[in-house]
Amino acid sequence: MMTRIKNNKLRTWREISIFFAAFFCLSIAFTSCKKKRSAVGSDALSSETLMNSKGVDTFQLKTSTVEQDSIFSMDPAFNLIGSYNDEVFGTVDANFYTQLTLSGFSPDFGDLTQITIDSAVMAFEYGGYYGDLNEQLFEVYEIQDELTRDSSYLRTSTTNVFSQNLVPTLNNEGLITPDTESMTVVGDDTLDPQLRIPLDTNFARDLLGYAQNASTDEDFLQSFKGLHFKVNNSMNSPGEGSIVYLASSEAASKLTVYYTKNGESSFYDFIINGSAVDYNHVDTDFTGTKVEQVINDPTLGQTEYYVQAFSTLAKVEFSSIDSLPDNIIIHEATLELPVNYYLGSNYYPSTTINVSADALSDGDKYLIKTSGVQYNSSSKSYQIDLRDYIQLVLQGDVPNTGIFISPRNYITTAERIILNGVNTMNKNKPKLSIVYTVL
Repeated sequence: MMTRIKNNKLRTWREISIFFAAFFCLSIAFTSCKKKRSAVGSDALSSETLMNSKGVDTFQLKTSTVEQDSIFSMDPAFNLIGSYNDEVFGTVDANFYTQLTLSGFSPDFGDLTQITIDSAVMAFEYGGYYGDLNEQLFEVYEIQDELTRDSSYLRTSTTNVFSQNLVPTLNNEGLITPDTESMTVVGDDTLDPQLRIPLDTNFARDLLGYAQNASTDEDFLQSFKGLHFKVNNSMNSPGEGSIVYLASSEAASKLTVYYTKNGESSFYDFIINGSAVDYNHVDTDFTGTKVEQVINDPTLGQTEYYVQAFSTLAKVEFSSIDSLPDNIIIHEATLELPVNYYLGSNYYPSTTINVSADALSDGDKYLIKTSGVQYNSSSKSYQIDLRDYIQLVLQGDVPNTGIFISPRNYITTAERIILNGVNTMNKNKPKLSIVYTVL
């Protein structure tokens, strides 16, 4: 069962915290004694040896932002929809494409001309949101082309759709302010908070016809390819807007057609099960922003650098570790990355990040053992254990080309992080501390 949100956070992944920024230095404590090779770790040194460690060296490090492309976005944990305008990162617009499947094969509705379609509603259980919840104009379009499991859908991918907006526009029914806190009442049932989008009743009648003639999901998908969900918002001012996370795989997320036949009310559900193909499409535009400046001129990342889901990674390089002796065992290597965050901002940084490094010349990534790094509230920073990584670099098993920081849920959220580089004016400064023994 998927864990859902509380307030504007993912329950399992997120707590809003105050972050600041800092400066990188490399503090190296070492011993001059010769020791036989022993297990890597702080336990390999006696307390007396650790206390007698000598020497501290400081090295200049490089921090920057790297733009990403070809981001795969198929089968995400959450479908994303909405838009926001961030004064640092620019605009973000998220929409998604998905198939629907049958809740029961070959349902018997009888003569469809003899039934009345009362309403049709596409419901999604909320999985969270990012930004400031506000009214947005939701639109839905029927997909023209088949979605296939063997396709490699990227965050820039699109699929052809028909021109008719399936959300009734007469009474602006698509204008909805998402409410992730209030329970949803449907008939006699009280359900977890939902986004509920009304759909055209003529379209709903066609869906019942497709379902009635289908003995399998494959039959149904031959007639009906799926739906594209998006928003059509006017230009948000900086600080306005939000991206909503939708838990499409939850049982309560479904398209329900309510109808009356021979005076009796009934309904039929179309669901999004595990076999349904879906993908997120996310547009990020940082034209004219600080992010664009750092991407174009990496030296500006020495003051402040950035990371954003679907678009950029933060990069940290420390070539100075190449000056460390080859014949050493690393006992501790802790990288501390303070984050710049102002309390009260709706664009909070990730409380869980992944850390990776280039492992091979062909661009493969080495995922550092401590992936899923949590924010440390006492130090107001991410604290990353790089002991194994630096040992591998010194052994020549991994190239020393820098590490990359990304939100753990890179294709599932709209999160972004502001970090401070080596020339920050803020009080807290990033640092890497290493303790080792010379063999």
